[in-house]
Amino acid sequence: MSENLTDDLAGMTMSQNLTNEQRVQRMQEQVKKMDKVSCSFCTAKWLQTTLYLQNGYNHSCHHPAPHKIPLEEVLKDPAALHNSLFKKQQRQKMIDGERPEECDYCWKIEDLKKGYYSDRHIKTTDDNWAWDRFDEIANAHPMQNINPSYLEVSFSNACNFACAYCSPDISSKWMEDIKQNGQYPLESVGAANSLNYLEATGKYPFAHNEENPYVDAFWEWFPEVFKDLKVFRITGGEPLMSKDTWKLIEWFKDKENKDCTIAFNTNLGVPDKLYDRFIPAINSLVPKFNRINVFTSLESTGEQAEYVRDGLNYEKFISNLRRLMNETTDVDVTIMTTVNILALPSFKNFLLLFLDLRKEFKMGDSWANSRLTLSVNYLRWPKHLSCTLLDHDERQKYALELEELAKEYQVDDTIEQESVFYLEDVNQINRFCEFLKTSETDLRNRKDFVSFVNAYDIRRNKNFSETFPEYIHLLEWKKDE
Repeated sequence: MSENLTDDLAGMTMSQNLTNEQRVQRMQEQVKKMDKVSCSFCTAKWLQTTLYLQNGYNHSCHHPAPHKIPLEEVLKDPAALHNSLFKKQQRQKMIDGERPEECDYCWKIEDLKKGYYSDRHIKTTDDNWAWDRFDEIANAHPMQNINPSYLEVSFSNACNFACAYCSPDISSKWMEDIKQNGQYPLESVGAANSLNYLEATGKYPFAHNEENPYVDAFWEWFPEVFKDLKVFRITGGEPLMSKDTWKLIEWFKDKENKDCTIAFNTNLGVPDKLYDRFIPAINSLVPKFNRINVFTSLESTGEQAEYVRDGLNYEKFISNLRRLMNETTDVDVTIMTTVNILALPSFKNFLLLFLDLRKEFKMGDSWANSRLTLSVNYLRWPKHLSCTLLDHDERQKYALELEELAKEYQVDDTIEQESVFYLEDVNQINRFCEFLKTSETDLRNRKDFVSFVNAYDIRRNKNFSETFPEYIHLLEWKKDE
């Protein structure tokens, strides 16, 4: 247990008046304070949670694999949706300076010893929902219940997309594929490969019209935690296709929490009637809450983006993004990436697109302040779509191109620039490039890659060779093994 820590940064808030350099310097001081608690301390284990209510899974950060919430814990205490016994055990490890195995994404970043900030640092120092509760968490008993500050919830797997790296427990379109065509012919076992796997692990989702005790527990618990929330994020599946999302929006009509940001994940590809309903709905929430955020996802461009994100109409996505920015008031938008092997050929083009959009939607006359932000993440699962399948030389080539791009457009507070990556963006891009350059080549899952894309082409009416001419040589992997 740590002793009570004095906030060395008292009175210093994350102001938009701070320069990029000042924000980074501030984070350096905050990380030193984290290390006084322990070398593995991360308040996300206490303050952040994502609930997959469709099957009763949970994680406190999107990097660790979700864990099953025992139904008996939830029936006894709905707060166990967040404060499960398993999670409390991981909290104890962090207080004791142990590294929970499930958090290896951050340990790998930190072990590079290059000064990159891991998401453990970024999340714990986040002024929007974490940093103001640092002392409370550092001095709390790991086994006590804590209300989250950042709550993300998925009510169902209803989704009109079937992205290549997704799975039936997250996407109903994926579920249709597996039910109609059977499991993919892969040697590895995973959610994308077998409904038997979902059943065996308790990941098989409740049907949309089926009574779900986890959803019932949520509605019992949520009014109690709402007052403590700084970020409430609704995800899926595609949340705009869930009746509970619209139930929440209705619930918010007579509620107010000026400390809380309400966020929605959406693929920006839902039918027009839902999108026409969504935009005025989020505008109506603006006066009641601190901020309204919309998160969407993209990491490649054109036909390659449509190949990976099956169901995506690329031009419609860009049109709906612009409409979102133009027709909403005080709504911030984040584009999240899941950089996988199929994204690499056009990831640089995506980043250039992002820079153009950031320039288009800058705030006022400021070239360094935009409503559009970026989150760079690389794919870990399923392994047959990981960037590490590529030979080192190919990954090195992509990494050098991306590093050069980040350097070219890095913000410079002394020079007025029209298109910029903020220092936080550069850090994310460079740490991804370091991952590309230093990771071992995964030979084991190459066969599964070839088997997957061959089956994917048939099931989804696509053509890998035409869409990825730079990758035709990858189809030889199966022959070489």
